[in-house]
Amino acid sequence: MLQDGAAKDRRTSSKAQFSLLCGKLFDETGDRLTPSHTKTRSGKRLRYYVSHRLIVKSGEKNLDGWRLPAPELEAQVAALIRMTLATPAAAPRLMDGALSDYIGNAQASLSKWLGAATQADLLRIAKWITIEPGQLTVQIDQNQLADILDAGADTLNECELKISSVFQIRKRGVETKLIFADMPTGQDDVLICNIAKAHSWFEQMKTGKTFAQIADAEKTSKRRVQQMIDLAFLAPDIVREVLEGKQPTGFTSDWCKQHRLPSDWNDQRALLQSLQ
Repeated sequence: MLQDGAAKDRRTSSKAQFSLLCGKLFDETGDRLTPSHTKTRSGKRLRYYVSHRLIVKSGEKNLDGWRLPAPELEAQVAALIRMTLATPAAAPRLMDGALSDYIGNAQASLSKWLGAATQADLLRIAKWITIEPGQLTVQIDQNQLADILDAGADTLNECELKISSVFQIRKRGVETKLIFADMPTGQDDVLICNIAKAHSWFEQMKTGKTFAQIADAEKTSKRRVQQMIDLAFLAPDIVREVLEGKQPTGFTSDWCKQHRLPSDWNDQRALLQSLQ
């Protein structure tokens, strides 16, 4: 958690477009965590989610609240949702009491959706998220999940729509880093962050922005954007392995700077097998 230190945070007009948890994230006091950003001395733009009181009361003493790196938190929340829904028992738990054929069809629909789901898709089905010391809770949107399962919303077990995970806090300068108990320790935070950036950059490209424009806004080089953009097209199962810390040891951001990823998902899988 953070005391003071929010004075340099600034909100931007585009934050709602690219901050995927905007309007959904709350702390233990009920205060909304607001998308915010700051810049390093070199001009690099860093995104955060900050307890709103730290922004509106910036400069006051003894303020207490959260300041969490946005790309990392978004990746962690998406990973929690995916891991929960990817278990073979997901549909049976969600539809306890339904006929077995009905559950089987729902599980098949869920597996198909997860196979193509992006990080943005996973975060979209989160209705709200609360964070308190030691625990993060995600409430899944009942209607959206029912559509994915091709089932009626009233057939879902509401108790199973809430996902909770415990974590430990690690301070990193003025930032708060969350270490989740059920996330493997092999996570590559830099790679996760670059995958999140690649998805954000690709969304900007879809609006007509060029590599050069994105690089200028991010205070990075056009070459770096071009090197990392391929991460936006990773096969979903590869992304899941990265989020779970199970990626090949040779698959790193530095490797991505020197190599191009094939567009075909099967070719990607074969290539990454060679990096074990």
